Amino acid sequence: MAETLTLGGTATAALVGAWELRAGSHDTTEWLDGAADTTYPGGGPGTFSAVNTSGANGYDPAPKMALINVTGGADGETIVLSGGASAILSVMATDAGTAAVAVGASFTGLTATLQYLSGSSNVTTVMILYN
Repeated sequence: MAETLTLGGTATAALVGAWELRAGSHDTTEWLDGAADTTYPGGGPGTFSAVNTSGANGYDPAPKMALINVTGGADGETIVLSGGASAILSVMATDAGTAAVAVGASFTGLTATLQYLSGSSNVTTVMILYN
């Protein structure tokens, strides 16, 4: 089972939600083959019978997505992921408070850094894709 994502860093951040982005087994060619007399795909007698061998053997991790709200943002604040996260893949940020405020984000390792380009923020929504 996956560990629960936790947040650290200098930003006042609240985790809205974290989800695994899974649509089947990520980055694998495993499939269940319950028959010795035919191959997948296809059919035939016994193709999908219950067996304890010749099937997917284990958990294949998938990328994850977290939505985070940051309040009272200041330039250079950081969000640090922990709790099973191994690497940040992408960070996107938007300011929900003032249309005139631009916000960007960069990342290194497990740390995302927010950059406010035109003033302070009310609430910033940050979406992080991570492993």
